[in-house]
Amino acid sequence: MADETDRPLSEGEIDAALRRWRQPLVADDFVDRVMVRIETADRRRLRRAMMRPWAIAAGVAIAVLAATLLLHAGGARVAPPGTRFVRFSLRMPHAEQVAVAGSFNGWGRRIALHARGHGLWTVRIPLRAGQYSYVFVVNGHQVMPDPHAEGYRPDGFGGRNSVIIVGSGGMTA
Repeated sequence: MADETDRPLSEGEIDAALRRWRQPLVADDFVDRVMVRIETADRRRLRRAMMRPWAIAAGVAIAVLAATLLLHAGGARVAPPGTRFVRFSLRMPHAEQVAVAGSFNGWGRRIALHARGHGLWTVRIPLRAGQYSYVFVVNGHQVMPDPHAEGYRPDGFGGRNSVIIVGSGGMTA
C-alpha cells in the first residue's frame, strides 16, 4: 500500500505550508522587550563605570589638560626655521571682519585678522625675508591698502597695494 507521504503535494498544500513556514516564531513585542532590557543594562553599566575612581580621575585629568591647552593656545608661537612673525594690524572700528591677502600666499587664501577691541584687528603671519605686496579685505568685499604701510605700489587695476619688507630680524606691518 502506498504511503500518503509519497504522493506529490498539490499547489494549495505547498502554499499553505509556505505560509505557516513564514510566520515568525517569536512574539510580536519580542524586539521591543529585548531593546528595553539592553538600554536599561547599558545605562546601569555606564553609570557604574563612571563612578569608579579611575574614571573620575581620568575625567579630571582630561579636563585639566584641555584647560591648559586652551589657556596656552594663544601664547607665544615659534616661527618655522627661516621665517619671522610679521604682525598685520588695521584699526577699523565698524568692521565685522577683516582679512589680509598678499603676494606672500599668491594672493590666494585670505587670512583672517582677529578683533582685539576698540576697532583694532591683528594677525601674526610667519614670513620669509623678502618684499611683499598686500591689501586688507574688509567685510569680505572692500579692498584697501594698509594706511600705515612702509610703501605702496600700483596694483595694476587703478588702485594700490601696500608693501612690506621683511628682514632677517622680522618686521611689523
